[in-house]
Amino acid sequence: MQRRIGCLIWLVIAMLAVIMLLAWQYIRFRLDSRVLPEGTTMAGLSVAGRTPEEALNAMDVAFSTPIEISYQGERILLPPDSVELRYDPEITAHNLAAAMQARNFIAYVLHSPTAPREIPVAVTYSIERLDEFLVRIANQYDRPVQPAIPLPESLTFTPPQPGYTLDIAASRTRLIEALVSAGDTDTVVELVVRVDPPPPAQSDLLDQLLHTWLESHTDIIPGIFIKDLQTGDEVTINADVAFSGLDLLKIPILVETYRRLDGPPTEEQATQIGDMMGTASSNAQANRLLSDLLGGRDAYRGAEHLTTSMHYLGLINTFMAAPYDAVDVVISPTIITLANARLDIDTHPSPDMQTTPLEIGLLLEMVYQCTQGGGALLAAYPNDFTPDECHQIIAWMERNQTDNWTEAGVPAGTRLAHRHGFSDGTYADAALVFTSSEDGESGTGSQDFVIVVYLFDPQGQGREVMAPLIANVCQAAYNYFTIRSLENQP
Repeated sequence: MQRRIGCLIWLVIAMLAVIMLLAWQYIRFRLDSRVLPEGTTMAGLSVAGRTPEEALNAMDVAFSTPIEISYQGERILLPPDSVELRYDPEITAHNLAAAMQARNFIAYVLHSPTAPREIPVAVTYSIERLDEFLVRIANQYDRPVQPAIPLPESLTFTPPQPGYTLDIAASRTRLIEALVSAGDTDTVVELVVRVDPPPPAQSDLLDQLLHTWLESHTDIIPGIFIKDLQTGDEVTINADVAFSGLDLLKIPILVETYRRLDGPPTEEQATQIGDMMGTASSNAQANRLLSDLLGGRDAYRGAEHLTTSMHYLGLINTFMAAPYDAVDVVISPTIITLANARLDIDTHPSPDMQTTPLEIGLLLEMVYQCTQGGGALLAAYPNDFTPDECHQIIAWMERNQTDNWTEAGVPAGTRLAHRHGFSDGTYADAALVFTSSEDGESGTGSQDFVIVVYLFDPQGQGREVMAPLIANVCQAAYNYFTIRSLENQP
């Protein structure tokens, strides 16, 4: 009997313990029921741990806050009222209460995982007003493609601009998602914009600028050759007209010197080359190279060999009939070429030495291509030139530093190899301009170019006027190729 009573007592104690535990759990359940459980969201916003009042207040704030949107970096605010956004707190509160009542005490006691739950939020908006808003944005911010435009007064170009077109359908979808979301209100909605790249700048753009610029310089006869060494595009103005060779024919002498050399120049030859191609531009040293290296102690024969070599390269309008400062010529020889036989333009070229802007430019292009292991120079004389020797040719030309002529047409620090000259009303400069690496290797975005400018000045205005004009032409070319290099950058 006593054993039975003892068992009953323990049973009662156990039942009381269970009841107390359940009561404690129920109290916790009721307390926890005052806040929303884990995994509860409303309009994309997590409201777990919030009271219903706090959750509803968060909805009020979210749907009254303007939406920040972006059109290609331009920030724009979309006020909710502008699209008739309406948030109904009563219906939302009803949905929230229903979700709260559905909570299960037994699942709570058993620690069953709570399934994520999205509480429906009553939000409406006007699709018509939203489309009207997007149309206004498109009208304000869309813009057509803007090609580069030449500005002859400043020798520059307006940079090309891409076109922008708002994709209304795709942008509408993004804005609707943002309108009905109470998530991160600091998020900027990027509108969907189609970007149309501008057309690449063509060489006729530079041609147009130069022709317009030359309209204010009708008192001179220009000869211009400009070539993009990456694409092969050319700008030519009287480029096949004969002009006096001037000091520019020292470029062919330098090239022919390296063709005749069997190795590096001797110390004496290096001095001769340096004096000829540097700022001194020594005619005497040029004649010594013609005589000693090219002509077998005869400068006239050296000039003849130089002419033959240039013709072999296809430069049929380039010749030297006599060395520099020749005083023993009774009657100047006359060499007839296609360039000096024309009757429409006469620059009174010297009968002793002539060339055209085109042919000097092509020779510089050959040297440039030779540095990269190709081109006509290596094709014509495969055993006489190496890329390293062509690099040396350019290096000699870089020593001609004058801070004038084409040098004045490019920014300080720009790598430039040139040879200028002037005599009897003719002024000229021929240059390789590098926008690539120091070794001349072209990379992405590189726009190396060759430029040859001749100006025949029948009015006798002088070097003080003509040299800056040559710099102006080079400046226009540099500005054009700057635009091209920006287009080619990744």
